[in-house]
Amino acid sequence: MILSALLFALGIALLFGGTEAVLRRVPKLAAWLRVSPLVVTVLLVAIMTSLPEFCVSLFAALRGQPAAAVGNIVGSNFVTLTFVAGICALWRPISVGPTIRTRESSWMILSAALLLVLAMDGRITRLDGLILLASYYPYFQGTLDDAKRQRRQAPASAAAIPHPWLDIAVFLAGLGMIVLGSNWIVEHGTVMAKSLGMSDLLIGVTFYAFGTSLPELAIALGAVLRHHEDVTLGEIYASNIFTGLAVAGTLCLALPLPVEPLIVHRDLPLLVLAGVLLQMFVTTGSRFVRTEAAVMIAIFALFLAAQFMGFGLSLP
Repeated sequence: MILSALLFALGIALLFGGTEAVLRRVPKLAAWLRVSPLVVTVLLVAIMTSLPEFCVSLFAALRGQPAAAVGNIVGSNFVTLTFVAGICALWRPISVGPTIRTRESSWMILSAALLLVLAMDGRITRLDGLILLASYYPYFQGTLDDAKRQRRQAPASAAAIPHPWLDIAVFLAGLGMIVLGSNWIVEHGTVMAKSLGMSDLLIGVTFYAFGTSLPELAIALGAVLRHHEDVTLGEIYASNIFTGLAVAGTLCLALPLPVEPLIVHRDLPLLVLAGVLLQMFVTTGSRFVRTEAAVMIAIFALFLAAQFMGFGLSLP
């Protein structure tokens, strides 16, 4: 118990230390590469912070728990889209750039809707996995093309940054600290929770649902504190897109996954609904404000109530 408490506290320290290291290097790496911080967030940060979702879902599938694998993907995306985005905007309203409003928000809804359509028959097959991976390619390629265009337009002197490889090393080490710290928080927090008599349901809703979203929360909230608005929503959107398309697609290529009816009739429709609401908020104005954030938190509360009460929600 004492060892678990110490490692839990160390996990929190690693999480926030890694976040500080990453956020300090994102503008430097963006300047060195002559691209926007959003490009670095989409191509590097969001993919790396999605590793917990991939690892947890992969190990669950290999242990013979395919429903948990799919549930983790959907649940983590929902927590990120509602709770993480809501907390960040409650702390400080977020200015939304044109790229976020047009590209990221649309792809985020597409990833959730496509996952829902493919899961309607109660199974995500290898063919479905290929469709998900193929759907991620245009988004990834579009971001690469945007990066190339920015590099052509940026002056060559912008890349003259001292010790770029040291910044890259610290950036990667910070991402590693975030992933490791999140894992320790989930693992040892669960040990402490069980010793305190918490039920498996409550542990799953708290430590597992939040645990795999901790990297996204740390990066997004840290970016809000530093006034890096594009990094905040860029991390939330890009992580959801990568998890919903690339992570789910890769897992289904390795092992076709059955999908429980409650996920199809409740969790995935709620994820699509949350995505549509958030897109409405970010596209009808240039800011994601506190009242809109409160709506997203309320949607998250509805999701939690659904987990405990077991009711479904089918979209027409």
